[in-house]
Amino acid sequence: MRVGIAGGGLAGLTLAWLLEGCHDVVLLEARPRLGGNAESVTVRSNGHTHGVDLGVRETAPGSFPVWRHVATEAGLTAGDLVTSPATRTLSRARAPEPAWVSPAGSGADGRPVTPRGPVRRALARFVTEAARWEAEEMGWDVTLGELVETWPGHIRSHADLLYALPASVHGCTLQETRGLSARAVGAQFAGPEPSEERAPEVTYLRGGTGTLVHALAGDLRAASVRVGTPLRAVTADGEGFALVDAVGGVHAVDAVVLALPADRAREALTPLAGAEESRTALAAVPHRSLTYALHRDPFGMPADRAAWSTSNTAVHDGWSETTTWYGPSSGADLFVSQLTHRAGRPRQELARSSYRTVLPTPGAVRARSRLAAAPGARRLFFAGHCTTPIDTQEAAMASAVAVAERLAPGAGRLRRLRHDVEGG
Repeated sequence: MRVGIAGGGLAGLTLAWLLEGCHDVVLLEARPRLGGNAESVTVRSNGHTHGVDLGVRETAPGSFPVWRHVATEAGLTAGDLVTSPATRTLSRARAPEPAWVSPAGSGADGRPVTPRGPVRRALARFVTEAARWEAEEMGWDVTLGELVETWPGHIRSHADLLYALPASVHGCTLQETRGLSARAVGAQFAGPEPSEERAPEVTYLRGGTGTLVHALAGDLRAASVRVGTPLRAVTADGEGFALVDAVGGVHAVDAVVLALPADRAREALTPLAGAEESRTALAAVPHRSLTYALHRDPFGMPADRAAWSTSNTAVHDGWSETTTWYGPSSGADLFVSQLTHRAGRPRQELARSSYRTVLPTPGAVRARSRLAAAPGARRLFFAGHCTTPIDTQEAAMASAVAVAERLAPGAGRLRRLRHDVEGG
């Protein structure tokens, strides 16, 4: 079988890797590189080379079984991982001091940790409730605003800080965050309250997420990979399909997998008869664009260095945007800032890129669920952005596994993954 995959992000790339040696694969990627939102930049600082992620960055090998297996099979080892404290600072625009500074564990002398007042209680309530929503498998239709409105007044008075966390991730306003699926946004912040003795930890790939992208791409010996080649349309071709790209190519395939943002997948399906239901579902998945910049100067950081965290979120004019500090993990003062709505700009910018993210509204979650469960009539499938209720590396790769199970259940890499993840 010849399989056409549109989208070379982690979902599309993982699927091509799983199908290697089992089916012929042609992979089309619009950007001049693979990886999608997984993009790393190499920087020299203080005589050392650092891989810094502009897009997706954190991973959790202990709770990301698919990611762990695929990374190991692709040749990455524990030595490729680096762990650092996951600290957070929240600030309101024009306020002289941060509204909240999380504990950083023992040894963080002089850190102005927010005392056990109303702000700390409000944020502790958010992370513990988010963990409960996940553990109890709360429905995806309940919005964050609906739940926050039931909380005590002393918590609601700091709702802007609660909404700031998901608003920054998804590139929406604080007001729009109220209408997002509580379970979908909470999944990214669930966990225990940080303690004075031990802060939560975050894990990065030492060379950046691009390390995994290059490892997977290097294993594609037989696949036809075409970067800088956007998909323009999917058309019928006898019992199969034709992928029409934007640079003049036409690729005959037996099955199609769209691992694209929903609006681009919907546009590509416009000429395909019988895809009306899929196009309707895709239309219900809204996106936002986010711009990130890598820089050396402490733009976006608190004035007091003692209050610097790995994640520093500023609330301004109804928006919130985050600056990530790589100092704790790399030993170098390197920063990645969201710049989509900020008035200022870093003075020592090294690189910049923009990415698409999904607003996980209840309607979007329902639509993505329908696309993930689509019967694959005429062998048309969806993966990645189109199907995952939460946006993590693990979810993207798991969506690729789900499609591979339907296209090639006996593939060798898929069998080994199944054995590892399911314990044999």
